[in-house]
Amino acid sequence: MGVYYKDADDLYRIYGYFMDRILKDARIGPKMAKAGIIIKFIYTDPEAEITIDLKNPPNKPGYYGNYYLGPCELKEDVWSKQAADFSHSFWHGHENPVAAVTKGKVKQGGKVTAMLKLLPVVRPAFQMFPVALKEMGLDNLIIAKKS
Repeated sequence: MGVYYKDADDLYRIYGYFMDRILKDARIGPKMAKAGIIIKFIYTDPEAEITIDLKNPPNKPGYYGNYYLGPCELKEDVWSKQAADFSHSFWHGHENPVAAVTKGKVKQGGKVTAMLKLLPVVRPAFQMFPVALKEMGLDNLIIAKKS
């Protein structure tokens, strides 16, 4: 098991809260929606999947996209497989995803260039993730900036 998540339910609880914030954010959401793709994130340690649907109309008012916690029937345009702990560090802004792919820490397939175009769009979320953890009372999961 990884360092930050006890099990898949723990990961889904945290990422669900975080996805709600990102997909409702007026700065990030509209730019994400323009990507028009479906992204599947496959996590290890714990085993989990999250699918972000930026192709179909949002199911909830005020959202710019949909997300699904756990396996879902949607066919992804792009997928990314990584350790949950890597993702946790990424959302703190501590990881270079391009370097991680070249080093084999992250595996990807499908329309990878479409997903890479989202990197500058989601950068503001790097400040949001620690705030979301704090709001959930999970200060112990916040990774301090490296000096």
